[in-house]
Amino acid sequence: MDCPICGGQRCRRSRRRSVRDLVVGLSGVRPWRCRTCESRFYGWRVPAVYIRHTHCSRCGNLDLQRIGREHVTEGWFLWLRRSLHFPAYRCALCRYRFFSLRPQLRGLPHPPEPVRGQDPVPPR
Repeated sequence: MDCPICGGQRCRRSRRRSVRDLVVGLSGVRPWRCRTCESRFYGWRVPAVYIRHTHCSRCGNLDLQRIGREHVTEGWFLWLRRSLHFPAYRCALCRYRFFSLRPQLRGLPHPPEPVRGQDPVPPR
């Protein structure tokens, strides 16, 4: 997630603080907070470009690991999904395990890690 104010990539999900946040959240838009400039904004869990690929339904992470079907313990019709050999995934961030028929995105573009002592946001 990129911050619309400063362009930083160090954004995290923000807590819902008001009734407005809950109402806006019904449309699928979530509150975010930039760790660089501390601004608060709304955005989708997953960028629209990646919505057709497998992603974690809880946090929107695209960095997933394939796991065995027997490790998924939550969800509807587990026995049916296991018997139909649905692919099982595990989110690397929140450790949520789930089934998905969407194609998995390979070769995610990861932002470069900041070197110690350098400013994490490139100057404009």
